[in-house]
Amino acid sequence: MDTPLWVQIWELRLIHIIFFAGFLILITLVMIFRDRLSKNQRSLDILKYSMLAVSFIYVGLVLKAQPTTTNIIIFVNALREWQFPIGLYMMEPFIFLSFIFIILTILLWGRGVFCGWLCPYGAMLELLNKIYHKLFPKGRFELPERINNKLIYLKYIIFMLILGASFYSFMLSEYMTEVEPFRTFVLKLNREWYFVLYFMILTIGSMVIFRSFCRYLCPLGAALAIPSLIRKVPFMQLKRYDFCSTCKICTRTCASRAIMPDGIIDTRECMECLDCQVNYWDQDICPVLIKRKKKR
Repeated sequence: MDTPLWVQIWELRLIHIIFFAGFLILITLVMIFRDRLSKNQRSLDILKYSMLAVSFIYVGLVLKAQPTTTNIIIFVNALREWQFPIGLYMMEPFIFLSFIFIILTILLWGRGVFCGWLCPYGAMLELLNKIYHKLFPKGRFELPERINNKLIYLKYIIFMLILGASFYSFMLSEYMTEVEPFRTFVLKLNREWYFVLYFMILTIGSMVIFRSFCRYLCPLGAALAIPSLIRKVPFMQLKRYDFCSTCKICTRTCASRAIMPDGIIDTRECMECLDCQVNYWDQDICPVLIKRKKKR
């Protein structure tokens, strides 16, 4: 009996699969113990940016494990026709494991775990934004609140257009997914000049405006944000003080602008950067802790 092709692929890439699975487990552990980790900002930053570098270089450029909207479109159309060719999905082991990870973490924490820690292109954008901000501390630009609050819905419109087009023509939806620069990214810019130009525009724009592609245009991010409308598991919530509903410190410093004026975190926009949780433990930033320190 011949061994299925997907089994042969997994056997050939077994070492990389083990490393990749271990990396996914490490991200999960960071989320589970994020409360403890966020007490030491320096250690958390070293861990976070090291893991982003792994996502960018190893996961993205070496493994080419960059999920796309096409993966979701294929699944939705298979669901519509009640066809589940599991062997076809497992032909790409890293994408398959990525979506297992995405499904589990979305239910617990929202889209931010994947978008903020695992997405290779998103990891590259965050690293470049960090470097840009270090070189040009006054060069970061943010859109006015009223424009930002409207643009965040653009990615949902793009996703619905791609999804709707897939019911008419899969090839048309495949062309439309070029709004994502992921293919150009994993092919290391080895494409036609107009794809490279588009990639450079999005990348430079996301350096100046923090991850603007992820926040405003990414249809994959929109698709992953939709399940966040379902209430998350209560014991996975971040720790908060009663004062968090009126304090504006985390709201002002949130790069993703995911914290609303009343202090509630919008899990559809949150990248799980943990900056607000670092503030929660900082005795020189959090008003509650400052007050306690003064009393002591």
